Amino acid sequence: MQEVGRPSKYNKEMLSKAESYFCECRKSGKTPFIEELALELDINDDTLVEWGKEHAELSATVRKLKLLQKLRLKQGALSKQLQPTTAIFLLKVNHGMKDEEKEEPERITGFHIHYVGSTPTTLGDALANKKSAIEEMEKAEKAIQEFSSNNAKTGNIE
Repeated sequence: MQEVGRPSKYNKEMLSKAESYFCECRKSGKTPFIEELALELDINDDTLVEWGKEHAELSATVRKLKLLQKLRLKQGALSKQLQPTTAIFLLKVNHGMKDEEKEEPERITGFHIHYVGSTPTTLGDALANKKSAIEEMEKAEKAIQEFSSNNAKTGNIE
């Protein structure tokens, strides 16, 4: 099958330039970027990624470049030479890092009403049961108040 498109510009000189770029960044303390390497090689950054898939030696150099970038970003943020938010953004985007996910506390999303006696079958029954329950609570509250009042008058407070 015949290949379509123009021939690849990849050659050993490209690999040599990529390795030189990596070494220069490592020695100088500079943060390396795929885009900058692509500009040095006079190619598109997508082309560089594709070449990395096809050529193991270039892939190894690109992996080392990414590792050095990750290290430089962390060091720069910790030493405050880089804005931490910028470093965090680049680490998330370029290196798959993400924030620690915190477990949310369990939230109450509803409740159950348990009826004593028969379960109401209609809204009217439910409202009648509610009214009846309120009346019973009011009676109990009134009885407690009367009991407290009578005991206070007679001095029988226990």
